[in-house]
Parts: sequence; C-alpha cells; structure tokens
Amino acid sequence: MWTSWKFWTAWFSILGLIALLAFGFTTDPKKVPSPLIGNPAPDFEISALNGAAKMRLSELKGKPVLLNYWASWCQECKVEAHVLEAFHKKYGLATEQIKVVGIAIQDTPDKAQAFAQRFGKSYFLGLDDSNGNIALDYGIYGVPESFFIDPEGIIFYKHIGGVTAELLEKQFKPFL
Repeated sequence: MWTSWKFWTAWFSILGLIALLAFGFTTDPKKVPSPLIGNPAPDFEISALNGAAKMRLSELKGKPVLLNYWASWCQECKVEAHVLEAFHKKYGLATEQIKVVGIAIQDTPDKAQAFAQRFGKSYFLGLDDSNGNIALDYGIYGVPESFFIDPEGIIFYKHIGGVTAELLEKQFKPFL
C-alpha cells in the first residue's frame, strides 16, 4: 500500500486541496481587485423604486458617480445608509457635483421602498431585475458594494463593505 503510486497520488491530491483551502481562508475577500477598475462602467437602464422615472447610467456622464449596491435585509447596508444620504445631500442634492445611485439586489419592491423611507433616502434608487442582470455585469457577490465612477464613465475604485464618510471624501476629492 505505501509503495503504490495510487496511494501517494491520492495523498498528495488531498494535501494540495487542503493547502489551497487554507490559502483561501487567509485571503480577505474585501481586498479582491475588480477587473472593472480602469474600464468603462457597464451601462444599464433602471426604473426608480417609486416607478416615477427611469435612469440610464450613461446619461450621467460628465459627473462622477457613486454606484452603491444594497439590500433591505443587509445589516451593513443599514449602517452605511446615513453616510450615503449625508454624502448625497452635501455633494449631490445641494451642489450636483456627484451623482449617487443605489441599486437594491435580491430584494422586493415593497421591502426596498420601506428601507428607503425608513432611512430617508433622497438619491436615485432602483431595483435590479429578478435575474440580477445589472449586479452580474458588475460582478457583485455580496452587499454592500460600491463603485466609484469618474466623469468619463470609468470605474476608478471599488469598495466591498460599508462605506464611511472619510472613504467617500478621499476617493472623490479629485472631483470636488
């Protein structure tokens, strides 16, 4: 048995799999680089949660955009909700320097609308389709995730997890 090549092949295969898994557990998923950085943001059209308007991302060209993926059931999204709204009021609503767009994924219209009302969201909020096509185009694997898009429509930064006021100010500083 110890001299069988099949035994040693199986043993080394198992050890290799264990090593691969161990390496995977040491990688912080929040630091996985996005292949979209440096490339044009995938365009999409989305209806507002309240159904009153539609928006196409390409129509926002000329202004930097903060694109935030969220869900009503997401705890970290609740934490960042006030940060996003304050940022929008400071740079979007008051001065129109930066456009803030939120897309709810894996959510229902009623729950997403209730979340928006609870947190006083005033920036454009939409709901991804039932297949999650917009989120798939951006490679979303969890919420919250945010994409920072320059005035030319190029993604220059991606953040996984809740954003902070400091992070938003730092990333958008060149455009203010």
